[in-house]
Amino acid sequence: MKTKTSRPIDLGTHLCHFYRGEAELKEVTLPFLCDGLANGEQCLFVADPATVESWYRDFEAYGVDVVAARKAGALSITPSDEWRGMCEGKSSIAMAREVLALVGHQLQAYPALRIVGDVAWYTEPAVAADALCHWEATANLVFEGLPVRAICQYDTDRYGPEYLEAALRTHTVILYQGRRVRNPHYEALMILEREPNINACTSDTESVNDKLSHLLSSSGTGKQGGW
Repeated sequence: MKTKTSRPIDLGTHLCHFYRGEAELKEVTLPFLCDGLANGEQCLFVADPATVESWYRDFEAYGVDVVAARKAGALSITPSDEWRGMCEGKSSIAMAREVLALVGHQLQAYPALRIVGDVAWYTEPAVAADALCHWEATANLVFEGLPVRAICQYDTDRYGPEYLEAALRTHTVILYQGRRVRNPHYEALMILEREPNINACTSDTESVNDKLSHLLSSSGTGKQGGW
């Protein structure tokens, strides 16, 4: 169930995973959370509401004792609409308080926490791309120094370019097409310093696709692995 490499994801890290389709989503989600469960960590996954039960079956097939993990509270799958509803109408600071309260509660029983998922921010109740941009920039500060590993997932076929741009601007490390990349487009600190003047993101599909392509040719690229 565990696969180790020389480049694990550090605690306090807030990554972004750009994926296309179910296979690429599972390629990251299953080993990331299963490794956490094997290490005695708590694992939270945000998923499409229609797929929650099928995901539990996928974890079972991957070697997890799902009944025991759920009973112990070690594995929890939250529907994306519930997570989005928790954020509806809130500022980044209010969302940060919500997440910190959640993390603090979970860490009372576990040494570390893993959070991963696609919140489908574009669906109702939707979060605007500029607000998302500010939140993702803030999240870097929320997780810094905590025993938490977080992966935000974005389906490149479903999100509009303004949302993909927001994600590109706010994560130091990107998982994309089986690679882990130090993000050359990162500018979260500048976004927070100049708020709200540069929160807005482009709706230019060609520009965003060029930036995604650039990820794979940038320095600091390596195989994904190492959860």
